[in-house]
Amino acid sequence: MDVYGDGEKKMTLKQQAVSGVKWSGISMGAVTGFQFITLAVLARLLSPSDFGLMGMIMVVIGFAQAFADMGLSNAIIQRQGVEEDHLSSFFWVNVFSGIILFVCILLCRPIAVLYFKQSDLSNYLIFAAFIFLITPVGQIFTTLLRKELRFKTLSKIEITGSVVYSASTIGLALAKFEVLSLIFGQLIRSLFTVIILFFVFRESWLPRFHFSIKEIKSYLSFGAFQLGERVVNYLSANIDYIIIGRFLGPSALGFYTLAYNLMIFPLTKINPIITKVAFPAFSKVQNDNAKLRRGYCKVINYISMLSFPMIAGMLVVAPEFIRSVYGAKWEPSIIALQIFCLVGAFKSLGNPIGSILLAKGRPDIGLYWNVFVVIVLSFAVIGGANWGINGVAAAILFTQVPLFLIIQPIVNKLIDLKFSQYLNAIKLPFVCSVIMLVGISSLRIIISDIDTTMLLAISIISGGIIYLITYYMKDRMIFVELKSMLKGN
Repeated sequence: MDVYGDGEKKMTLKQQAVSGVKWSGISMGAVTGFQFITLAVLARLLSPSDFGLMGMIMVVIGFAQAFADMGLSNAIIQRQGVEEDHLSSFFWVNVFSGIILFVCILLCRPIAVLYFKQSDLSNYLIFAAFIFLITPVGQIFTTLLRKELRFKTLSKIEITGSVVYSASTIGLALAKFEVLSLIFGQLIRSLFTVIILFFVFRESWLPRFHFSIKEIKSYLSFGAFQLGERVVNYLSANIDYIIIGRFLGPSALGFYTLAYNLMIFPLTKINPIITKVAFPAFSKVQNDNAKLRRGYCKVINYISMLSFPMIAGMLVVAPEFIRSVYGAKWEPSIIALQIFCLVGAFKSLGNPIGSILLAKGRPDIGLYWNVFVVIVLSFAVIGGANWGINGVAAAILFTQVPLFLIIQPIVNKLIDLKFSQYLNAIKLPFVCSVIMLVGISSLRIIISDIDTTMLLAISIISGGIIYLITYYMKDRMIFVELKSMLKGN
């Protein structure tokens, strides 16, 4: 099936992967930039309670989204030789499941109101549920772009979608739409994205009025594990929101959401630069452990090289960053943000694990693992909630080391990777980040009496310079690789 009319299809696997990382990086930079600016503006226009209510809404919507495509998207990516009729069947599965989820959200509103003790949630969920009538229509197109590593096109769509979201959300917030500005902004972005996807595929492939359950049966075993893993993974990622929203209220959840998003959100944008390229690339060499080992080590090296300095830097500048960018009313988020910096280090390293499990056709491991994680985190977060949002953040941090030491050896065994090889891949980014942290901290002691905003700016600039110089002195070749990647070589 020829759905790709440009030069992306003619590239080798390596060239496609390199181009994918490059364009995913461009997309990440632009999307994160727009969302950072949007969050900074909205933090001054909306209250912590508004953000907390949106967090509660997203707990409900996000849980339903885990069921959106029956786990079949990754099954399509993992399977070689998918036929056109199968794709049409997948399209209608997505549409039908979206309609079902829309109805389920409407019916389950009283449960959400009862659990969170927020009567306003009922009306907000009506509007938010419309996302399930929009997003599933474009899901198959996004999956096809990912399957063929067509990240240049996908990145352009993501960037324009972010512009639309930022403009619409800020405009609505200025018009006093409050929580609805966050909801409508997402709906507008989703509708815009679907329209663009249909435009991109208009001459190559569009779904037909064709549906056969028999055609997608063979995908369901892989998809079933994926679906189960998504649901459980969602619970493990959001159990803190669920518990804080219930026991500490919307304002506390708002402060927690800001702290979590400031550290974890950038990492969730940096990691997919590489990991969303890694899964389809790994799938194409799923039977060659030597290539998988090299690719996996390169992935975690790049991720740690990008993530670790951000984590170390934010750990130091968090107080000035919160006060200068978001305002004094968000100061209760500072300590939680600093704790999440340490959590972020483990989360960034754990992100590529899913790509390896899926590429090796072992989504079952991911499912069982995430069930275990949900159980561990549930007890930890419930215990931590007695000490507020900082207690919850600390409880999550204390679970990360043992969880990491359990899952990583399992993944290493799948691809015959020695733990020493793994540590070697992250050693230099870690050392350079520690040197940067010490350098910034020492400088801040000397200039501690200057203006807060100036202290923040000097800390960020000097930290970046220290990290780049230190890394360049230890490994100049990585900069040559990155330069080559940016050129598309």
